[in-house]
Order: sequence, then C-alpha cells, then structure tokens
Amino acid sequence: MLQRCPKCGKVRRIDDAQASNLIACTSCSHTFSPRSEVAGRVTLTRTHLKMPEIEEFVVILVDIASHGVLEYEGLQKLTDWLNGHIHLDVPAVRFMVDLMLRVCADGQITDEEIFEIQLAIERVLPKEYRTHITEARKSAFYNQPATDNQLDAIARITYERPAGLSRREASEMLESLFRNPPASHRQIMFLRFWNRMDLATKSRREISEWMDVFIQGDQARWLAWDLFKNEHGDDGSQRDPSFVPIGAGEKYLRKVYRQYQ
Repeated sequence: MLQRCPKCGKVRRIDDAQASNLIACTSCSHTFSPRSEVAGRVTLTRTHLKMPEIEEFVVILVDIASHGVLEYEGLQKLTDWLNGHIHLDVPAVRFMVDLMLRVCADGQITDEEIFEIQLAIERVLPKEYRTHITEARKSAFYNQPATDNQLDAIARITYERPAGLSRREASEMLESLFRNPPASHRQIMFLRFWNRMDLATKSRREISEWMDVFIQGDQARWLAWDLFKNEHGDDGSQRDPSFVPIGAGEKYLRKVYRQYQ
C-alpha cells in the first residue's frame, strides 16, 4: 500500500508485512507507524462547497493551514467548529471529527499528530485550495534547521558538520554529495604525498581516474606509497591526512629505485 510520511509528506510504497512495524522515511529519516487509509472519498466535492456550513469549514481550514505551520489557536478554532457540526453528514467532516477525537484523546498533540492533521486538511480540501496549502507546508518544513540525521550523513561524506543549514539546503547538499562525493581522506593523503594538492577540489571519481593514470605511468609510484605507509604504520583508516608530508613521494620513489637497481 502507499503511505505518506507525516513530516515531509513523501509517499512511498510499503509491503503488507511492514504495515504493523515502524518505518523510516527515505527523504527526511522520520520514523513513524503506518496507518491504514480511511476508505472512501473524503475530499470535498463541488456539491459540498455550495453548503453554507462547508463554505465556513473551508475558510477555517485554509486560514489555519495557509502558513504551513499549525498553531494552537488554529487547532482550537478547528476543534470548536467540528464540535458544533459533529452530526453534519459530510464525509470530510466525519473524517476530521474522527481524527481530532483520536489525536486529542490524551490531552496532548505531538509533532507527528500535527503533521497528520496538516495532511488530513490537504486531503479534505479540493485541489484549487490544496496546492497552496501543500506548498506552504513543505516550505515551512524545509526552511527549519537541518536535522541531526542530515548533518550526520553530510559529516560521514565530507568529514565536516556544517552549521546554519536549513533542511532544504541539507537535502540539496546530500543529493549533490551522493551524485559526486568529494575526495576521501585516503585520496588527500595520496595527493599530499605526490605534491598534487591542486587536485584536492576534484571529485572522488575524478581523483580516482587521475590516480589510475598516474600509477600506470610508473608502477614504482605505488611501491613508493606502500613503502611510506609501511614505515609509518599506516592502518588504512581515514585518519587526518596532514600526517603525510607534502611532496614526500619523490624521496620514497628514489628509495624504491635503489632497491631494484
């Protein structure tokens, strides 16, 4: 079945076997419990929109959701209206009544439940109202500070944890990094060894291609790199590249040449 993330709204398909388990959103890493979709159509129809009560209902929904973030006052306004129209025989109203009864049952509304209400409002509103509301929610969500999960993912690739990123900026950075990751620490070590730090800003793929050509030009260059690593007890980890002296490669290359003379 299709399931929408209650935070960022991304839709993904899940197997029936996963329906009873917590799942993680592939876009924002939010973990949530799948809920079965309510059967039947709950979006307001043109006939419903002609009803005075529903006109008022739509005004309230658009008003409280148009900024992308639901506030307590808006939720209270919605609850008051639903309490006064609880017997109105309109699927959208029954749907929102059932939802608000459930999320308010314990006297507290979590962030996840607020997002669920936002998505429910979008589901109820016709398309001509929904588009603006949806864009406002996404904009409000992505303009918030980057999540720890996003920053952790960036740090694993760049070895730095940038500050001041929004969720949108972090998402765009991750997308770019996954497509074309920067040089690894091991590659920077190799560039320092051969005094080729002019290549340090190249991508991981570009440096790898250069290394292949460079080593094929003289296999002794790789032997010199191995000799240096053995002498310094290198364990192959992504340690601080600065331990490799810039330009040390020529010294070790001469050592290799002497060994094979």
